[in-house]
Amino acid sequence: METEVTRINLLGVPIDVVPDDKLQAVIENLYELKVNRQIVLLNFHDFMKARRSQERMAALKQAALVIPVSSLLVSAARFLRKNVPPLRRGYAFIIKLLGILEQRQRSVYLLGLDSEGVLAAESALRATFPGLRIVGRYSTRFPNSRQTDILTAIKKSSPTLLLTGKGLKGKHLWLYRNHKRLAGGLSIWEQNCFGVFSGRTGKPNDTSGAHLMKGFFGALIKPWRLLRLFRYLYFFLLLLLTRLFGKR
Repeated sequence: METEVTRINLLGVPIDVVPDDKLQAVIENLYELKVNRQIVLLNFHDFMKARRSQERMAALKQAALVIPVSSLLVSAARFLRKNVPPLRRGYAFIIKLLGILEQRQRSVYLLGLDSEGVLAAESALRATFPGLRIVGRYSTRFPNSRQTDILTAIKKSSPTLLLTGKGLKGKHLWLYRNHKRLAGGLSIWEQNCFGVFSGRTGKPNDTSGAHLMKGFFGALIKPWRLLRLFRYLYFFLLLLLTRLFGKR
């Protein structure tokens, strides 16, 4: 795998460069991990949070793969003259990942939504990926008192992939915090997949225009999000200073 994945350092944050034609081989090389490691789908805001959070940074460094899902991060790598990772989107990556697992009849455990939603998602996945073995499912709406039982059930089922989604407290950090209590293999968190699989939401529109409109209307509904402009400005300033004076 070392020859097919290049881990770059982008403003102190690790990001993996995996060419499209190497992705399947890279994933298949991770099937037999002795410890549970996650694939992180890294967006811009989580990238910026990781720069000031030891736990978030540790989670990224421990991850099997850190996949950028933000065009800003891809452009930043290009601006700093580093190896440029392909731009991938979260939901599309999940579909690609499940397709790779299905080809080898690998297994997945589902953790997302409420009880009805995760059952609907399971039914849709069985129809779409008939070669994929679904070895368990549970809702993310569980009380803290149930967490140990759920982790035990997941560990006993030993899935190749633990697929988690909306409703999981801590999101991808939950996977990092509990990775020692899971069987070896892969895990991933993605916001939209369970909603789409269950039929509750449509497929996300990942065009640049759609993202701009979402940000615009989101700021109208929640005006405090305008403060994120300072985060963008700070990011661009860091890029410029690193390009001019920093180590590449």
